[in-house]
Amino acid sequence: MKLRFVITTLFSAFAIFLLHEFFPGQEEKPDPAPLSPSESMNSLDFMNAQRAYPDKVIPKAGYFSGYEDSRSRLNKGERRLNPVDTWKSIGPVNQGGRTLSIAVDPQNPDVVYAGSASGGLWRLTFSSQSNYSWEYIDTGFPVLGVNSIAIDPRDSDVIYIGTGEVYGYQNSIGGLYVRTTRGSYGIGLLKSTDRGVTWTKSIDWSLDQRRGILALELNPLNPDIIFAGTTEGTFKSPDAGQTWEKVHSVLMAVDVAIDPVDTNIVYISCGNLSTPGAGIYRSMDSGVSWTKLTNGLPSGWSGKTLLDIYKSSPNILYADVANTFETVGLFRSEDYGDSWQSVMGTFVDYATYQGWFAHYVRIDPANDNRLLIAGVNFYISGNGGFDVIPNNAGMHVDHHAFSNHPTNSNIVYLANDGGVYRTLNGGISFEALNDGYVTTQFYNGFSSSATNPDLAIGGLQDNNTIMYTGSDTWVRGLIGGDGAFTAINPVNNEIIFGSAQYLNLRRSTNGGRGWDNIVGIIDRSNSNNIVFIAPFEMSPSHPWILYAGTYKMYKTENLGSNWAKLNNDIPLNGNPVLSIAVSRSNPEVVYAATIPKTSQRAEVFKSTNGGASWENITGNLPDRYYVDMKVSPHDDQVVYITLSGFGTSHLFRTDNGGMTWNDAGEGLPDVPTSALEIDPEAPEHVYVGNDLGVYVSTDFGNSWSNFSEDLFPAVLVMDLSVSPSNRKIRAVTHGNGVFERSLLPFIVTNEQQTKTPLKDFRLSQNYPNPFNPVTKIEYSIPEPSFVTLKIYNLLGQEVRTIVANGHPAGRYKMQWDSKDNFGISVGSGTYIYVLKAGDQIKRGRMTLIR
Repeated sequence: MKLRFVITTLFSAFAIFLLHEFFPGQEEKPDPAPLSPSESMNSLDFMNAQRAYPDKVIPKAGYFSGYEDSRSRLNKGERRLNPVDTWKSIGPVNQGGRTLSIAVDPQNPDVVYAGSASGGLWRLTFSSQSNYSWEYIDTGFPVLGVNSIAIDPRDSDVIYIGTGEVYGYQNSIGGLYVRTTRGSYGIGLLKSTDRGVTWTKSIDWSLDQRRGILALELNPLNPDIIFAGTTEGTFKSPDAGQTWEKVHSVLMAVDVAIDPVDTNIVYISCGNLSTPGAGIYRSMDSGVSWTKLTNGLPSGWSGKTLLDIYKSSPNILYADVANTFETVGLFRSEDYGDSWQSVMGTFVDYATYQGWFAHYVRIDPANDNRLLIAGVNFYISGNGGFDVIPNNAGMHVDHHAFSNHPTNSNIVYLANDGGVYRTLNGGISFEALNDGYVTTQFYNGFSSSATNPDLAIGGLQDNNTIMYTGSDTWVRGLIGGDGAFTAINPVNNEIIFGSAQYLNLRRSTNGGRGWDNIVGIIDRSNSNNIVFIAPFEMSPSHPWILYAGTYKMYKTENLGSNWAKLNNDIPLNGNPVLSIAVSRSNPEVVYAATIPKTSQRAEVFKSTNGGASWENITGNLPDRYYVDMKVSPHDDQVVYITLSGFGTSHLFRTDNGGMTWNDAGEGLPDVPTSALEIDPEAPEHVYVGNDLGVYVSTDFGNSWSNFSEDLFPAVLVMDLSVSPSNRKIRAVTHGNGVFERSLLPFIVTNEQQTKTPLKDFRLSQNYPNPFNPVTKIEYSIPEPSFVTLKIYNLLGQEVRTIVANGHPAGRYKMQWDSKDNFGISVGSGTYIYVLKAGDQIKRGRMTLIR
C-alpha cells in the first residue's frame, strides 16, 4: 500500500510538472466566473415555471399534441402567403450551447455525436485532426433536449438517443418561481438504423413529455441488450429496442454501467433532487434482481451520483456522489461494489452548488489511478483521486458528459455548458470544437439595429451577451454571466444597452467595445423580487428614456446615468415585472406585466403619464405568464400580449388601451408562446413565436398560418426581432441560435388607396413656426418605405432623429420637442429637417425661439 501511494503521488507530481512545463501559468488562470448557488437552477426555473403555470408541471401530452396539431392544420398554408424566402441560420457558429451527452462512433472515431440541451442532435465529423464540420440531424420529430446517446459497436448505423432534459421527478422545490424540474421537452427514446437519416420511436413517451431518458448503455458483448435509466426507473430491452420491460422501479436512474467481461453484472445509480431511494444498485443476473450497495457509501444523497467502471479490470469502479448543492465525495470500489472507500486526501467540493446538475468522474482506460473529475470546474488526479488538481484549461464551466476515443485513452471528448471540447493528452490541455455547432440558448430581450442590418445583440444562457455584425461568427463575451435584455439606440448605433441576470444593467457608448455599470438606485438586493431575465425597454421615439422593472418600476431620462423610482416607489402588485412595452410615438404611454407569485395572479398595468401612476388593465385575460407585449407602430391603444402555459389562447389584443381584451390567437397551437412582432410597415401583419416555431397572421390575428419553412422540426423561439432597414425578421431561439428571413410582402389594396389617395411624396412646413418648444411636422409617402426624419443644425450636424422605421403608405404627423438625441434641450436658432423615404429626399427650414 505504501509503494502504491509513493508511485501515485509521484505521478501526481509529474502531472503538475507537465502543467507547468508545457502550459506555463495555465493552472493559475482564473476559471470562468460560475453562477451563484441558486442561479443555474433559477435559469431553468425561468424557462420552466412560465410553461407549467398555473400547474406545477406541464400537461402530459401538451407539447407533442401542439406539434401534431400545428403540422396537420397550419403547415399547409404558408405557400399561399407568397413569402420572399425561407429561414436561414445566421449563427452564432463560434459559440456552443449547453450540451448534455456525447458519443464517439466506435467504428469510426472521426465521427462524434453530441446531444444539446434544447437544440437537438448534432454530428461532428473530422477530415483531419484539426479540420472538422458539424451537421444538425433532423430526426423528423420535435426533439429538443438529447440527454443520452448510444451507438451499436457492431454497426454504427444503429444509433439510439434518449430525449428530455430532466433533473427531478415531477416535483417542486424552491427557486425563483415554482419549479418543474426539467429543462426541455422529451418524447422518449428514438432509434435509427441508417446513421441518422430516419428515426423511429423505441420508447414512445410523446403523450407524457414530463419524462426523460437519462442514461443508455448497450451490452458490449450483445448490443441488442439495452439498459435505459429514466425518470420512471430502469428499463431493459432484450431485442434492440423493440420491446422494453421495467426492471427497477427507483425513480431518476441517472447512470448505468455494465461489466464488460461479465455482462450479467449491471450497476445503476438512482436519485436526484431528493427523490426517494437514492443509491447505487447492482444486478448479478442482467437486471432480474437488484441489491443496493451500501458498504462504505453514504446512507443517501439528494443530488445525483455518476459512475465509471475500469474496463481493464472491472472489479474497480468509481462513484462521484453529490448532494443537491455540494459534493459528498469520490468513492472507489475494488471488489465489484461490495465495499467502497472515500479516496480524496484533501476534500474538494468540485460539484459545489450543482450537485443536481453538472459533474462526473472518468477513469483513464489505461490507468485506473488517472482520473478526470468534472463539476462546475474541471480537475485531474494522477493518484486515484487522493489529490484533485484544478485544470479547467480554458474550458467553459458546468460539465455534463464525456466520451472516450475507442483506441487512444488520451483522447476524450467533453460536453459542458459551452458546447463540446476535446483533450488529446489525457486532460492536460483542451480545445474547443464549437465552430459550426449552433446550439446557443438565447433569452428574450434581443435587439436589432433600426438602421444597420448587420448589427444585433442578445443574451445567452450562461454564455454572456453576444453581438451580430453581419457574419455568422459573432462577437462574444460582451457582458458576463447569463446574458439578458438588450437595446440599441435607434439613432446612434454606438449607444447600446445590455444586462446580465437579475437586471445587472450595462451601457456602451462605443458600439459594445466597453461597458459601464448603470444600475444606479435600482434595488437588486433580493433576487426573489426580480425575474431571472428581468426586462428593460427603450422608448423608440425618445431613446434617451428607458423603463426597467424589478418588483418596482424605474425610469431614466438620460440614457441610464440616473434612475427615478416610479409609482411613488410602490410596487405594481408586489410581484416582479416580466415584460414591458412602450408606445412607438409617445414615451409617456407604457405597459407592464407581472408574474404570478404567492397568492397574487399575473396582471397587466398601463401608465399614460410616464410611469407616475398606473392602472390595472388585466381585465378578462387568463392567468398566465405574459411573456411579451408589443404596441402597434401606428396606434398606442392597440397592444398585443402573448401567454405562456397550456389550456388557453396564447395571444390577446386590445384596441382601446386595455379597457377590453380580445382573443387574437384562435388557431395557434396550444403551446407556450414567448415572442411577438408587428411589421412596422404593415401593422396587420403579426408574427408569433412559440415552443414549436413561428406563425404569422395577415389580418391582425384573425387567422394564422405557419411561417416555419426551413426551421428545424421544433425550435424554442424566445424572441422575434425586426430589422426594419432590410425588412428582415429574426427568430431568436433557445437552443439553435438565430434564424432570419424576409418579412412578408404586402399590397396596398384599391380600397386602401381610395381611403388614402396619395399621389406624391410630400413634406409640409412645420407649424407653428417659429416655435417654442414644440412643433409639428406632417408628411406623406405614396408607397411603403423605410423612412427617416432628421433634424440638423446649420453646420450640418445631426441634432435629432425623429423617425427611423418602415412606414406603410399614408399621412403622418410627428412632433419635435426641441431636444437632441440625448434628451438635452437645444438652443434658439434655425434648423433643417430632412425627410427621406427610399431614394427620395425633401427638406424644410424652421426656427426655434427660446
